[in-house]
Amino acid sequence: MSLTKSEYYKSELLNVRTVACRLAQKGKSDIESTDTNRLILPLRGVCVMHFSRGTEVIGEPNLSLILPAGRPYRVSHPVTAEDDCLVMEYSAGSFHDVLESVLLSASPGTHSFLSLPAIAVRNLICYRLAQNVASTLEVEETGLALLSYVLQHSRGDGKPGRRSSKLPRQIDVAKVVLLMHPEKNWSLTALARLLDCSPFYLTRTFREYVGVPLHRYQLHTRLAKSIDLLLDSNQDLITIALSLGFSSHSHFTSSFRQLVGVTPHKLREVASSCIAVETRRLLLAALS
Repeated sequence: MSLTKSEYYKSELLNVRTVACRLAQKGKSDIESTDTNRLILPLRGVCVMHFSRGTEVIGEPNLSLILPAGRPYRVSHPVTAEDDCLVMEYSAGSFHDVLESVLLSASPGTHSFLSLPAIAVRNLICYRLAQNVASTLEVEETGLALLSYVLQHSRGDGKPGRRSSKLPRQIDVAKVVLLMHPEKNWSLTALARLLDCSPFYLTRTFREYVGVPLHRYQLHTRLAKSIDLLLDSNQDLITIALSLGFSSHSHFTSSFRQLVGVTPHKLREVASSCIAVETRRLLLAALS
């Protein structure tokens, strides 16, 4: 496995970098830990974070993950051999200030399902750091806003006393299938058959343990991928829309504006702008 780390920002408050993992093996890595409090924001690919007592969390672009200082973990890549993450490391003081403000205690495996505005904020700050157009205040304000959002919306790892040993794997496989094929028009019957369970069982348990219904998760995944393509490719909106399973450009734009809060064109426009502060603040406001 090869890791490429690109540091974009460093201050007394927080450090920000991207980590690109390539040629990863399917097996678990050696035990790792961190001496800082980290917010892991997967950008692309799929990995699995393994914690103590058999706790596992899939690292994928719809989620964020909190890694408190000193907590051990291992990583595996059973689906893809690569992934990219945005990593924010916080000073002890800034992390605990945010933690106290939301009255939550972080624990290994604590994760949050990111809203689409949160994903837009994440990708915007990553893009603007890479382009060297983000200001100091912008980076630090965004870093603290994302941490606060994740802590407020964090959840544990399900309800172990209520689920069978087979259930977590079925839920994980369903998520991975939708992540790997967001453009496909899945039927509930076909997806349940693939997972060897009944359609009713799948839809009920997926919503209970993921927090959103299957169709919403698929739309969320499509739009999250579209944010990535808008900022990191030159594809036109029609190509992006059709490649992700939207029926038309207007269908894509309407869904995007409704759930992200701005149009695809506006997001692309604001990405490199030094003056379009209002749109960025609109997205940040959605995190509060």
